[in-house]
Amino acid sequence: MSLASLIDELNPQQKQAATTASQHSLVLAGAGCGKTKTIVARAAYLIDQGIPANQIQILTFTRRSASEIVARVELVLGEQAKGLRASTFHTFCMYLLRRVPKAFGLEQFSIIDRDDQLMMFRLIRGKDDKKNPNQLPKPQELCDLYSFARNTRQKLSDALEKQHPEYLAFKDQIAKIMQEYETRKRARSFLDYDDILAIVASALDQSEGLVDYVASICKHMLVDEMQDTNPLQWALLEPLKDQVSLFCVGDDAQSIYGFRGADFENIHHFKERVPNAQVFKLEQNYRSTQEILDLSNWLLDQSEIQYDKRLDAYRGEGVKPRMHIFPNEFDEAKWIAIDIKERHYLQGHNWSDHMVLVRSSFAARHIEAACIAANVPYRFIGGMKLLETAHVKDLLSLLRVIANPLDDIAWMRFLTLWNGVGDVGASRLAQQLLLQPEFELIFNQLEQFGRIPVETLLMMKQMMVLKQKVQACVSLGIQAIEAQLAENYKKDWNRRQGDFELVKQLASKHGQLSEFLEEYVLDPVSISEIERQSDTDVVTLITIHSAKGTEQKVCYVANVTAGQYPHARAQGDFDAVEEERRVLYVALTRAQNELILTKQNLNLWARDVVDEQGRKVESYFLNDLTRNLCTLETHHKPRQQTVKSALIERQSINLDFGINLD
Repeated sequence: MSLASLIDELNPQQKQAATTASQHSLVLAGAGCGKTKTIVARAAYLIDQGIPANQIQILTFTRRSASEIVARVELVLGEQAKGLRASTFHTFCMYLLRRVPKAFGLEQFSIIDRDDQLMMFRLIRGKDDKKNPNQLPKPQELCDLYSFARNTRQKLSDALEKQHPEYLAFKDQIAKIMQEYETRKRARSFLDYDDILAIVASALDQSEGLVDYVASICKHMLVDEMQDTNPLQWALLEPLKDQVSLFCVGDDAQSIYGFRGADFENIHHFKERVPNAQVFKLEQNYRSTQEILDLSNWLLDQSEIQYDKRLDAYRGEGVKPRMHIFPNEFDEAKWIAIDIKERHYLQGHNWSDHMVLVRSSFAARHIEAACIAANVPYRFIGGMKLLETAHVKDLLSLLRVIANPLDDIAWMRFLTLWNGVGDVGASRLAQQLLLQPEFELIFNQLEQFGRIPVETLLMMKQMMVLKQKVQACVSLGIQAIEAQLAENYKKDWNRRQGDFELVKQLASKHGQLSEFLEEYVLDPVSISEIERQSDTDVVTLITIHSAKGTEQKVCYVANVTAGQYPHARAQGDFDAVEEERRVLYVALTRAQNELILTKQNLNLWARDVVDEQGRKVESYFLNDLTRNLCTLETHHKPRQQTVKSALIERQSINLDFGINLD
């Protein structure tokens, strides 16, 4: 494909954005409106206009979308696109930290991930005494609170009030824990995720020389998913705006990560922050039919916020969305499973044509049970990251001590894998190992420790030699601890074991063990990203927060009941309720051909309120839903399965039933 044919394929709105001469641009791209195609066209257009490819930096939120954009630009321009950079915010900052460490006052540092942070907070906070339970937040809550305060650039007291008002009385003790955490990080030259962004943002704010340097290596920044950026990420972009051209793409109506610190204002008030920016809108939707978009448009129109967006379907008319109402969640889940089964067997639909959207993995459990009972094959995508699963973290702890024997947190995790080794023993040994100047002495001490099998220690020695052969090193690491992990995770070892094949796949792309570890610790690849590439014919059950960027022919949005949209915990808070509206909007706009809503017929009295600023705060988004937008059907009794009896699988039943006498 040539650039001319790519530009020809764009609709007038996309073309205007991709070829603009404006220094700064904001592209408000509605759901399914060809956002990625516009970014690809913009990058290709700039290169064609004479901007060197290596002067363009694309910032995205996942490695997958970064590599997809580069691949698509290379498909259009070939060799001309060589050098084009696309990465996540964290990876871009790491690139700067590694390239000019002196500009940040750094020489040697190690990256720690969330598990490492949890370990540090656990050690600093101390254990709960059973007689006097600790009133402080749990390590996980401390970790989330710390990250939220850093990303939103708020004071601890403000972050506490928003996230955990119940702990406000313990603010001074919490502040001490945070202070000790930062002291320990500095002493060990550790950087956590938030440090990576904060150090670069702070240096850019204070050093004109660094701004000049970044501007010299990147004249144009193309930012994807602008609605998901947080105040800290905006602090990275703001100092550059006088010298670097910003092309930011996103959808304010899909800003749904406020709980992680994403700031809706970054996109909604972009024009005020960058006064000379030109704003473009992409409103032609290529995914859904008009009836699905009419319901989605209506949901936004009910808001006090001016989203000022109306999506039009390129595909034209289709089937009106349907709402099914049930007495309880069991009947609702059973109906969804049987409806999918009938579509598969009686209408010839693929299983994979169906997607069921839920609020959380907890909310999915009834539907999972119904799918199992009805023999409907499915996979659940809940956003779990492959390199964040416990067994893979265990493997990474081994790889990390091979890459850096001074990583005491990794030693702690690795040592506590083995039978009979607790936190205290592991901590004592880890501190001794850090004093050893070479690996041979470390191995001697591990042998004397006597808890780790000799075969494992021999394989670790081989791994030291194979640090440049990452895949071989990873394979050896798996062999070294597999028997112990099988014992540690005996309940579901078969399921977990398969993940190691995926880790080997990832390792095959790297030439250095430290590079492999750094890349995936910074931006953990999700299991769903790898699984999505497989073409198995199964129904997708997915949380809405994992569903951005997905689509399917038939979508079921489960449990759109009062108390769920908006969720009860958001009631009365205007900003929280509006984020809930956007969550529902994201769910509705995943459907291509059919949108099916299900809810329970609960008599919840929901009354809208008006906040202090006179804004209406809705208590249930679908109160005023009309039949011209959505047909309604109430199910008083559970639906009987109508799939022909020939489709019922024959089971081998054990007839020796009776009491268990053991």
